[in-house]
Amino acid sequence: MEKTVNYIPIIIESLIFGKNSDYPLYIKSADNYILYRSKALIFSKSDALRLKNNGIEYLYIKEDDKEKYEVDILEHFDDIIGSKNLNFEEKAVKIYIYTKVYAEIILTTGNLKDNNEKIKRSIETTMDYLLMSEFAFMNLLNLSGYDRNEVGHGMNVSIYAMALANRLGFSNKISLYEIGLAGLTHDIGKLMIPKEFLSKKGLTENEIYEIRKHPIYSKEILIKNNVDNISIINATLEHHETSIGSGYPFGKSEENISTYGKILSIVNRFDSLTRNRPYKVKLSVAGSLSQMEQSSELYNKAFLKEFILLMSKKY
Repeated sequence: MEKTVNYIPIIIESLIFGKNSDYPLYIKSADNYILYRSKALIFSKSDALRLKNNGIEYLYIKEDDKEKYEVDILEHFDDIIGSKNLNFEEKAVKIYIYTKVYAEIILTTGNLKDNNEKIKRSIETTMDYLLMSEFAFMNLLNLSGYDRNEVGHGMNVSIYAMALANRLGFSNKISLYEIGLAGLTHDIGKLMIPKEFLSKKGLTENEIYEIRKHPIYSKEILIKNNVDNISIINATLEHHETSIGSGYPFGKSEENISTYGKILSIVNRFDSLTRNRPYKVKLSVAGSLSQMEQSSELYNKAFLKEFILLMSKKY
């Protein structure tokens, strides 16, 4: 019996321009996959532009070639920051898309252990880009607006957290990496919550209680994956805590919430307000910041003030 061939979509901008491909590329037409580029042929920036102008956002590769594609991305990470072939905005696109590839893997499977080096490199590259210029943050934010699923939420919170931490004086790259990883994985515990709860309107008391355990589940998944850094663990546990003790899962108050936890509680709330949920319609950036300012008692007020200043360039 002939083996069924499965294809997976890849974002055009994730391909490495000017490189001989180790795998063929396909275009999807209806239910058919048509060969676009044979193995070993170069994919150029003009090829990408031509496809985009024709309304094509994705190319496809055979599922068997996925590992080769991921190896390409991992090898290219080291070259993005110093590349002379990519302008400042193009670097943001590459970093965001490549990070998304790995973020999707860990946030849909919970498997950090086997992808640790990949996600580490992606967060470190994002961090290096953020430190290049004050415009870097805005470039990444402009891309983040298109990702409104849980993977996009994790990526956004990670970017916001690193940018706010840097503004607060956390120039140490180890600290920025820790807060970046905590931001990316803060909701990974939702993998242990029944999916129907997460998209349901009118939750029961028991269902709400179960959803509010997701920070604890996040901790369990991180520890299972050998992430035992106490700063990262605390941040994931505390991203729904509030300064006045009204949060969850432990009802901690200001003095008992870690610094990373205070940062995550702000950026997580902001990104949640600016995205559509089953139970609410998203707010604008200005509207979200205004609502948070009106409820400033929930957050560390000094950190919130700095976050509002950071985001003031967005609107």
